Amino acid sequence: MTTRSVLFRLLFWTMLGTMTVVGALSFFQFRSALRSEIAGNLRFGATAMMQRIDTFLFAHVENMRVWRGLEVMQDIRVKDVDKRLSNFLSNLRAGQDTVYDVLLCTDAQGRVVAASDPSYIGGHAPPLSGWRSVPGQGLDAVSMALVSPAAGTRAIVLRSPIANAFGEGTIGYLYAFLDWKAVQDLLDGAVNRGARNLLLIDRDGHVLGASASLRTLPGLSRLRLDGWLLPRSGATSYVHDGAGLGYGDLLVGAATSQGYPPFEGMGWHTLMIEPTSVSFGPIWALLWAMVGVLLVTLLTGLWISSRLADRIASPIVALTAFTRSFRQGQALLPIMPSGATSEVDELHRAYTEMIQALEQSREQIVRAGKLAVVGEMAAIMAHEVRTPMGILRSSAQLLQRQADLDERQRELIGFIFSETERLNRLVTLLLECARPNPPDFMSHDLLEIVDSVIALLELRAERAGVTLSRQSDGGDVVLRCDREQMMQVFLNLILNALSFVGEGGRIRVSTHRDEDALWVSVADDGPGVPVELRQRIFDPFFSRREGGIGLGLTIVQQIVQAHGGTLSVGESAWGGASFNLRFNHQEPGT
Repeated sequence: MTTRSVLFRLLFWTMLGTMTVVGALSFFQFRSALRSEIAGNLRFGATAMMQRIDTFLFAHVENMRVWRGLEVMQDIRVKDVDKRLSNFLSNLRAGQDTVYDVLLCTDAQGRVVAASDPSYIGGHAPPLSGWRSVPGQGLDAVSMALVSPAAGTRAIVLRSPIANAFGEGTIGYLYAFLDWKAVQDLLDGAVNRGARNLLLIDRDGHVLGASASLRTLPGLSRLRLDGWLLPRSGATSYVHDGAGLGYGDLLVGAATSQGYPPFEGMGWHTLMIEPTSVSFGPIWALLWAMVGVLLVTLLTGLWISSRLADRIASPIVALTAFTRSFRQGQALLPIMPSGATSEVDELHRAYTEMIQALEQSREQIVRAGKLAVVGEMAAIMAHEVRTPMGILRSSAQLLQRQADLDERQRELIGFIFSETERLNRLVTLLLECARPNPPDFMSHDLLEIVDSVIALLELRAERAGVTLSRQSDGGDVVLRCDREQMMQVFLNLILNALSFVGEGGRIRVSTHRDEDALWVSVADDGPGVPVELRQRIFDPFFSRREGGIGLGLTIVQQIVQAHGGTLSVGESAWGGASFNLRFNHQEPGT
């Protein structure tokens, strides 16, 4: 038996056996991994949606707590139709977009004395049953009830008593009718009309709402999911018969309301469902693809091995050795053996590209996971930031009513209003860090934006003994951008520089144009950024500063990329750090 014959047979049986075994193992492992991955995604999706609904409810419960204590609510004591209070309720409703169907106030006997919709005035508050106090410390004064679809449309109703500020007892009630479409929009947005669907379930198993494709199901509002597993806490996933919903077997991710301190949640559940025929469809497609690849590869291998066995052996050995080393953590790309055929050369290039793509995918997955954590963290932090902002704004409202304020004091109060509003927008930006809002592009003078940021931070820089300056090559620097987002970019970059520059240090913001782009640089004379950290410095949660969260530069990079620009870090002329922003050249008037 010749060496060629031995090598041919060895190649044939090795290819057949290896591909069969590896294919079978890969198939079963992929099937298990895919099921676990989809189940995890469903649990995560159900949990995220439950958190969004909890946040939605809590935000409006907080509104009720704030509004009921306002001075204007005492107008109920007039015991007559109150235009001032009605105008105030109309403005509140308009400020909340379309979230509220109607806001109204009643006297102690239930007669409507003020409402955002004049047609309610003079009547009585709609009679509702099933009122439940909102669970949580300090929230029990706010009650919630659901309007049944049998009444024409479903709605969430919040009610809170209004205490008599000049005596004892209750002078009336504040009602807020939340548009149920806002909840439906949350459900629809999470599934985006895909194969998945969402169900919102109350604590007793009744279906409260569903995503768009399930809302057409007859009798959905009367459906009760008694046999479905609704966890008491946290989230779970399982396979369940979906006959009651018009499906076969379903893969289900279920989550329970956890609330946010002090809000304890209403005990509702969310179910994210996906037909198993859709979930596991790629598995069977993979099986047939693997069979096809196996047949094609065997036929090709027979033809190649019979003619080029000796020239194929060495490249295969080299690739096998690389595969083993790669699995052990060695990231060096395989070396192409000399004298390889064009087919083997193409295989080598494709293999190299695949390894590079795997490395890039791994980095993208890690980054996406960190951004997902940012979103969850931001949702938790939102209440802790917005509540103090609401208190600041209410306090500023009380100060503004003082009659003996001079012009400077009114200006400072105006600063409180403007800055609390800007902080509110920044919290919203943080909430959407993993999926940022698109910029509102308008033409702005970039130098004016930089000057505004420098003016805000000038006092802080003086206290730190740092020289803060701006440099330009002359002329107007107009850029189509979102002004608030660009202010956030420069605030973060300058604050980051202030954290590292010592007393007597320098920070300079410079701008210049070339033929292709607009460049903005924020440079300092601090310790700089080591070369080995310049790629990681924009990763979420990576911070070189003690106590830093590591999100500032991540948000800056997201905003710059959303504006079609790039952000890089290098060394300044002083030896410190230089953060360089590049925006594509824009024609005048664009």
